[in-house]
Amino acid sequence: MSNRSTPRHKPALTLALLGTLLAIVVGVPLTIVRAQQVIQLAQIGPPPQGDVGSIITLTFQLTNNINDATSASPNTSFTITTANVPSGVTVSSPGAIQLPNNVPGGTSTTFTLQLSIGGTAVPGTYNNLLVTAAGSYNSTSGVRNVSTNTFGTFVITVGGATATPTLSPTVSPTPTRTPGPTPTPGPVCPEGARDPGNDLGSARLVLIDSPVTHGICEIGDEDWFRFGGVGGKVYTIDIERMDAGLDLSLELYDENGQRLAFNDDFFNRDPARPDPKDIKPRIQSWRAPRDGIYYVRVRDTLSIGGGNRTYVFVVRSESYGPTPVVVGEVCRDLYEDDGLPEQAKLILPNEIQPGHRLCPTGDADWVRFFGKAGKVYYIYTDTRPYRNTPDFNNQTQAGADTVMYLFDRDGGRLLDFSDDIAGSLDSQIRFVPRVDGFYYVQIKNNGDLGNQFIRYDLILQLCIPDEECGRAPQPAVLPSPASPTPTVAPFSDRTPTPTGTPAPGAFEGDTPNGAEDGSTRALLNGPLVGFADVAFDQLWQRTDRVVASGRVQRSWLWGPRGLMARAEQYQQAASGLRQVQYFDKGRMELNDPFGDRSNPWFVTSGLLVMELVTGRMQIGANEFVQREPAGIPVAGDADDPNAPLYASFAAVITQAAPDLTGQAPRQTIDRQGQVGDYAGPVRSETRFAHYVAESGHNIPAVFWDYLNARGMVYEQGRLRNDRLFDWLFVVGYPISEPFWARVRIGGVERDVLIQLFERRTLTYVPDNPAGWRVEMGNVGRHYYRWRYGEELP
Repeated sequence: MSNRSTPRHKPALTLALLGTLLAIVVGVPLTIVRAQQVIQLAQIGPPPQGDVGSIITLTFQLTNNINDATSASPNTSFTITTANVPSGVTVSSPGAIQLPNNVPGGTSTTFTLQLSIGGTAVPGTYNNLLVTAAGSYNSTSGVRNVSTNTFGTFVITVGGATATPTLSPTVSPTPTRTPGPTPTPGPVCPEGARDPGNDLGSARLVLIDSPVTHGICEIGDEDWFRFGGVGGKVYTIDIERMDAGLDLSLELYDENGQRLAFNDDFFNRDPARPDPKDIKPRIQSWRAPRDGIYYVRVRDTLSIGGGNRTYVFVVRSESYGPTPVVVGEVCRDLYEDDGLPEQAKLILPNEIQPGHRLCPTGDADWVRFFGKAGKVYYIYTDTRPYRNTPDFNNQTQAGADTVMYLFDRDGGRLLDFSDDIAGSLDSQIRFVPRVDGFYYVQIKNNGDLGNQFIRYDLILQLCIPDEECGRAPQPAVLPSPASPTPTVAPFSDRTPTPTGTPAPGAFEGDTPNGAEDGSTRALLNGPLVGFADVAFDQLWQRTDRVVASGRVQRSWLWGPRGLMARAEQYQQAASGLRQVQYFDKGRMELNDPFGDRSNPWFVTSGLLVMELVTGRMQIGANEFVQREPAGIPVAGDADDPNAPLYASFAAVITQAAPDLTGQAPRQTIDRQGQVGDYAGPVRSETRFAHYVAESGHNIPAVFWDYLNARGMVYEQGRLRNDRLFDWLFVVGYPISEPFWARVRIGGVERDVLIQLFERRTLTYVPDNPAGWRVEMGNVGRHYYRWRYGEELP
């Protein structure tokens, strides 16, 4: 287009200038509408407000109108950034936000920004917090970057008093920083309803790491605060600012009114430059002996105060306790790198290796030692040098609960395991080698928890002949022989257990996380060659071993092998975590390793499809975390731009159907979740054969036959013909009717019949070879991508 102006442009330009001028005069916030608003951002609701020391939540709506994305960009990921943040205010980031592209009419979602109002923040009305959403996608004309922004408005008050508001900004929302507002502070003294109270019973609740401003408003005034402390965690209680004329002191009490700590003046805030003139008090690095509510008394040392003098009070958390901020430099102890068997450090008989650290989360320490056949060795951990204060569980260290594994000379075959010894959370193994050689020991923390403060000493003792030693000596008896690996005498195939090249950090062994006697192992995290528990191995072998060996030609029930072991949150588990393992088609779960291993439901199969469709990620028997439904194709090629997604079924899974036995499925579903009529041929094999009253859905004959099929299975070391699986255990109840869809498979569009069940999806492709026409979808891979944002190996 030519840059030369023509007379017909002038009226439009004049109107635009008049509109801009009018907006400035009347004080209306001006938003410039771009010529092509492919994304939009706006604040929702009235401006929120809150006192100094509180959290203010702003809600925004983000709309994606992108309609020219290619199949390589089914979604766009938007990054949210902020600018013009007032001094004393901290803004939390919501992280990346994903929205699907090419949705007719656009698609929207809401997100929140949480503003932590610090003690130095100036009260007033703020309306120029610049919020920007930016992303990029593959368009039909190449990679395209898009962004939009808007202003967020909020009010900081003091004791409910709102500062005088300022005018809205008169600039367009661009990343250019604009001058901040000039608020009028509300009164601090007298505090009225904001007064923290003058005794333990009326103490004001404060949040950790959230400074609050208060005053010693009159002579003799004192303030009481309360906060929640986590046992073993370290806190610093501080007066960060204090008006001249005050000389405050801090006293810390427990729930029973017993004084735990006191400080008047703390001049060593900077150890490199102590300042004797700094009379602000601080209780430095106090560790809570147990979970509970703690109380702080703030008063003028001479009970003088008055004159409306103010101070800033805060309880700071330090990098300690169950969920510390990891400091990488501190994580590395003297023995690193020692995270793999081939990196195992040598420990000598009767040697003490002090100061091992289990850091960061998931860390494992490996050592090796030479064992002489017939001699008695004890190897154990000792956390007592780093234990808690004497008044709280004084034989333990906060966060430390070691587990120990003894491996054979190959570093892979598990020989023994220890969790706790009598009277302690430390671990110990007594070992009598049968042959000379170097043996391997792995030390981890239960639940894979780790931080720079979890430390232990490692000791290897070689006992004097005919005597026992060790920290907790055991009777001098010969060790039981290791459980033999189950053999398969009547059956030999080409691939007894599918194997591959272990990924870095992968574990390879017979039964790394369980034993047939019910003993338990530590939770495993990471790529796995083999199985995380012997029960997982047995369940896989029953149906898929004969497929892997080529004995039968049929589709997989789980997949060629286990792919990834994970310790996932589950509130009813003893440690709050449960062992799971992912396969192509699903996930195996071990909820109670101490349960009855003969129970068919000892291993469970996750309700993955229900989570993918609803976005409700399950973290307990009745506990969920709400996320976005999965924008992942249910079947076919991953880059198919038209295939229905799991999210496409969100509406239809809520609709029960009547009993339609004998009829054929004649409905279709598309990517937008729209239901239509199927114009293809009526296939007799797809007529409804069973109605499930529990969920109100019909199952076609081709799926019902598959769910009740019989065939060759491998069980207890032998091959036999039996029902392949309990369909309720493997797939669960149906949660949708079967729908036809046009799906691209191997680059070719085909008619595919799709039905969703609680745990799996079933697809029927009439054009596929016999034995592969009905398949289970790759739900395990889809779910892992949705939950962790990465592909399974």
